Amino acid sequence: MAASILNNLLLSALLVTAGKPVTLPQVLAHLQADRAAADFKATGRLVQVTGQQRKTFQVSLRARTFAGVLKLFCEITDPAPARVRLLLESYPDGHSVIRTGHPGDRAPAELPFDRWSEGLLDTGFSVEDLMENQFLWKNQALLPETPFGARQSVVLKSLPSATNRTIYSAVTTWLDKQILYPLKEEKVLKGTGVTKEYVFFGLRESQGVWSASQIECKTQGKPGSTLLIISRGSEKARLDESAFAPALLVKP
Repeated sequence: MAASILNNLLLSALLVTAGKPVTLPQVLAHLQADRAAADFKATGRLVQVTGQQRKTFQVSLRARTFAGVLKLFCEITDPAPARVRLLLESYPDGHSVIRTGHPGDRAPAELPFDRWSEGLLDTGFSVEDLMENQFLWKNQALLPETPFGARQSVVLKSLPSATNRTIYSAVTTWLDKQILYPLKEEKVLKGTGVTKEYVFFGLRESQGVWSASQIECKTQGKPGSTLLIISRGSEKARLDESAFAPALLVKP
């Protein structure tokens, strides 16, 4: 894992060589290295903002990649009526399994695909948004580089193939050219063509790993927004597979 992070940093240095454009293989290699090195835990808040009203949920996240499979455990811990747990497994070929459970349930349940589009606790974030699987799709293309605020960005357009189970027909990602970390994403929903916009704020680096302190989601045609705010965490949590056991989904 340390080697993956080192390779990632060396690749970042190569990408900013003056006068040299970033290539698609470089971008995809960097994103795959990030995924392979994933090993973090974080706590924060999921905040739904509508006009002057705010609805806040406390959330904890942990993730690690094991033999190419990214596992992510998400738990809404407060308020009590909203408590729910999710275990997401994202495989290298792009397919995923999502299980869910509540404290005291008899057994975890697999979330059917037709429910992947549901907002997490009626917020703008869907459960699929937690996986960022678009970087595994086979159809990838670089669009012209463009400024994004004060940063120069590389623009990656991802299209799913017929074998990719996803609620989106296209995802466009603006990546900071120096670190290849997302600045913004636009995700187009299948069927409706509605666009969901995600903007990443407060980019920070710790122990060679980049993250955002806040992600804001806005859905075209809907008022308000949803904020995922990370208050604390560890980039090298050294998690083992027991932290992602399905039985934890229903643990009292």
